[in-house]
Formats: sequence, structure tokens, C-alpha cells
Amino acid sequence: MTEMSDIIIARDFLNFMVDYYALIRRHVIETNEFRTKSHGFSMLYALRKQRENPITMTKFADEMGITKQQLTKLVNDLEDKGYVQRTHNLENRRQVYISITDIGAEHLDTMLGELVHEVIRAMDGFEDKEKERLREAVCTLSEMFRKDAEKCSQARKEKDKE
Repeated sequence: MTEMSDIIIARDFLNFMVDYYALIRRHVIETNEFRTKSHGFSMLYALRKQRENPITMTKFADEMGITKQQLTKLVNDLEDKGYVQRTHNLENRRQVYISITDIGAEHLDTMLGELVHEVIRAMDGFEDKEKERLREAVCTLSEMFRKDAEKCSQARKEKDKE
């Protein structure tokens, strides 16, 4: 593909993201304490994927794209609610791990259930053919995003080795 094609694809993708964001804003009533676009929601969602392997605060701040100070404040708030927990490395007490609790996972599931309900409501006017096209597009995008995430993860591992 040419550079111009890449620019067109990138613009179309950004237009899609803005349209998607507008759709969510129209249909999702933010009744929960964490908005879907908040760091709290993103953090719980990311930690759920890390459930079996707690992650250090430093590494998680890097992955979230926020400062350690911002993460500490966020963790304090979430810890007060019982959604996350911190544990210290027994060999190196300065190394602090963060993980989602059962209560946090249940809370996240409730939030996701509410979102699923609202997305279903938003698709109410779609014909079956349109819903199938949407499913195919979403599956394709998810596959591409996972591929990108793996590439970024691999690059981080290589960088950590240096």
C-alpha cells in the first residue's frame, strides 16, 4: 500500500473511533462510579487480564501511560473500595505488585454487563445482515489489535533485556 492509502485508512479509522465514541455516549448512561473512559475502568479491565500474574506498579503505570504518582492515587481509591490489592515482593519490599480482587472482578463484570446491554439496545435498529457485518468487522479489528499488543509486548521485553 502507498503512504497515501495508509493516511486514508488511518483517517477512516479515526472517524470510526469518533463515531463509536458518539454512539456510546448516546446510549450508555454512566450510572456507575467509574466511567467507561476513565482510568479506573481501564485499570480494572487490564488487571483482570493480569489476574494470574500480578504486575508491578511501575510496569503497570508504563502500560497505562500514566505516572507512578497518578497510579498510586488511583490504586489508593480502588483499594479503599476493595477492588484492587497491593502485595510486596518478599525479597525486595520496594517492589509492589497490584492485582484485581474478587470484588473488583465482580464490579467490572457488572459494568461490562451494563455496557453489553446498551450496545444491544444501540443495535436494535440494525438488520441481521448489518449485525453480521458488524460482528465480522469487530472480530477483524480485535484480531489486529491483539497482534499489535503482542508486538508491543515483545518490544517491551526486548527493551527490558537491554
